Amino acid sequence: MAILSNGKSYGYEIMKELEKHQLKLKGVGSIYPILSKLKDQRWVTDTREFSDSGKARVYYEITPNGRVFLDNKIQEWQELQQDIRSLLSANVQLYANGEERESGRS
Repeated sequence: MAILSNGKSYGYEIMKELEKHQLKLKGVGSIYPILSKLKDQRWVTDTREFSDSGKARVYYEITPNGRVFLDNKIQEWQELQQDIRSLLSANVQLYANGEERESGRS
C-alpha cells in the first residue's frame, strides 16, 4: 500500500518496486492475492486500462480509506520501533554500567 500511496501502479511494477527494497515475494503471481485482499477490504481499487498495443493492464490505486489504514499502520510501526529502541537502550545502559541480569530473563 505504501507503493500505491505514490500513485497508481500495476502488479509487475509493484513487484519491481518491492525488489528495489530487497522485499521479494514468492513468484510474480503472489502479489495478486495480496492485491485482491486489499481490494476486498476496499483499501485499493483497480481499473483496466488499454495500451496503444491493445493489451489491457490492471492498475491499482489506494482509496481514501486505504490511506487512513496505511497512515494508522505507519504510526503503529513507528511507535513499535520507538518502544524497541527504548528497550534496547535501557538494556545497553544496564550492561554498560556493569549490572548483571538474572539468567533466563530477557
